[in-house]
Amino acid sequence: MIFYIALPLTLLLYWLTRRLYRLKPLPFINPVLIPMFVIMVLLVISGASLAEYQAGSRPIQLLLEPAVVALAIPLYQQVGQIRARLKPILIGCTLSVLISVGLTFITCALVPTAPEIVSSIATRSITTPLAMSVSSSLGGVGAIAAAIVVLVGILGAVIGFPLLRLFGVTDPQAQGLAMGACSHAVGTAAAAERGTTQGAFSSLAMVVCGVLTAILAPVLFAFYHWISQLL
Repeated sequence: MIFYIALPLTLLLYWLTRRLYRLKPLPFINPVLIPMFVIMVLLVISGASLAEYQAGSRPIQLLLEPAVVALAIPLYQQVGQIRARLKPILIGCTLSVLISVGLTFITCALVPTAPEIVSSIATRSITTPLAMSVSSSLGGVGAIAAAIVVLVGILGAVIGFPLLRLFGVTDPQAQGLAMGACSHAVGTAAAAERGTTQGAFSSLAMVVCGVLTAILAPVLFAFYHWISQLL
């Protein structure tokens, strides 16, 4: 049964959430967060198979890759602004990666954590495929990494812009970079709804931080492991 209603149900929930957000623009009314929880509850109550739901919603999954590629359009539209600010963009993204991975190691050092869990959490701020690949190469669990990435993305999409306003960050380019660096694709989708500039710079930060994490995370993890042995 779930196979036949998966696609229309997903589209309906997304449409209703977007419509509700236009009526009540509250941060937690998110087109990823609310449909996700509704579908999870439905699957648990009905006892339906997740695999059957995924098979029924396959057309949406097939559109995911073209949608990611389409993020290049706002990047192209803002290429002049990006070139003019390339140095601060690279510095900001590098600091974001160092802070994200570094805070993970510090937190896990204070709270004894298994190495495979540390590896799984360290890549939480980059997009899911990269996070799973990098965490697996570090000895982590891909499924845990994917779950953490999804949670971080949704959290960033919900509280990202309110936090930026709270700290007085009003520049659209800075907002976009912050969202893309901290909450990857889900945050980028939220940023794109705010404006073309936010969406473009969020897309850029998502890509740059993904590449930098793949390069820096193994080095930082080796350093963390060395320090742990010394202590």
